[in-house]
Amino acid sequence: GALQRDGQTKVSKACGAAVGAYGVISSKGAAAPKPAGGNDDTDLFDPQLNTIVNLLEPRLGGIEKAVDPITFVTYQMYAIVRDLIDECVEGTPDVWDFANEVSIVGGIMINRYKGGDFFQPLSFETRVKDGSSKGKVIDLYDEAFGSKPDLVGVLGSEEAVADLYDRSKRAKL
Repeated sequence: GALQRDGQTKVSKACGAAVGAYGVISSKGAAAPKPAGGNDDTDLFDPQLNTIVNLLEPRLGGIEKAVDPITFVTYQMYAIVRDLIDECVEGTPDVWDFANEVSIVGGIMINRYKGGDFFQPLSFETRVKDGSSKGKVIDLYDEAFGSKPDLVGVLGSEEAVADLYDRSKRAKL
């Protein structure tokens, strides 16, 4: 969604690039999206937008069951970024030349009109040097935050929640 936060002079979108990518994907088969030069988030010649479209589109199965499509997209963007961070750590084996442990917290920011924005953690893990490029992964989420949030009501199905946490279908650039 969009809102005006303290200190901002105008309304802004939660994640303009993700919203723009979803707009491009949604418009396929409908009227063609606007070409480059527009002042919105759907510039087809924007490499960031094209990358997000390519990473997001395969993750949109089940969106029709979600309470809100932009919320569904937001959670999918979390999974995409998580996968790309995993790929970055695993693709940088010399990280273990400089560290014995790497900890990663992942989640989404929930924009709220009142009470300030809220960070919803969805993952917390540490990777410990073990001779592999990935490192030994230790899940710390339950210990730090308790049970994972019940996202069925937001994402629309148990399958969508399982897909969100499934790391076997990782996003790759």
